[in-house]
Amino acid sequence: MRPSAVLLDLDGTLSDSAPGLVASLRHMHEGLGWPVPADDELRRWLGPPTGTTLAERGHDPATVERGVALFREHLVDGGGLWEQEVYPGIPALLADLHAAGVPTSILTFKLQEDAESVAEHLGLRGSLGAVHGRIASDDGRSKAPLIARALAELGVEASPTVVMVGDRRHDVEGALEAGVTGIGVTWGYGSRAELESSGAAYVVDEVDGLRRLLLP
Repeated sequence: MRPSAVLLDLDGTLSDSAPGLVASLRHMHEGLGWPVPADDELRRWLGPPTGTTLAERGHDPATVERGVALFREHLVDGGGLWEQEVYPGIPALLADLHAAGVPTSILTFKLQEDAESVAEHLGLRGSLGAVHGRIASDDGRSKAPLIARALAELGVEASPTVVMVGDRRHDVEGALEAGVTGIGVTWGYGSRAELESSGAAYVVDEVDGLRRLLLP
């Protein structure tokens, strides 16, 4: 495969951000007076925006708003946004994609300003053509609009030669909706079964396997 562009999810794909996100979810549950689930259960929340998950679980708008505020209270004010590390091999992969002239972009459900801050904090910004997070018009359910924006900025047409790499079904489903190829990675917060059932063209278990696909 010689991709015309590579779009990469952030949480669970480029970096292990679970410590800060899980702690923020724990803070949210405590603030709402809810029982705090085990960390393994909280990790299942990772991927879509917290507000989307709360709404899909049937909570009313006021609870969703309060829950998101509590989540961000710990994430931003409590420093949870910085409790993450890049997965081994990712910086070298991004640098090699950049050197090979392959347009790349982070594509995440994180808010745009958070995505940009994290990319800088992790030292990834220099290897990327763009960073695209969620903006006000996004519904937090599909990544297809983010894919369209990223490709427009990169100057690349949507096609099967464009690759969207991610660890959850939302990445793969968004790729299919946008008319690009979805690649799943299993080192994040989803499972191989989730990625395969969502329609991933490939599912890889290690960064070297992703490298072999993207830089044959």
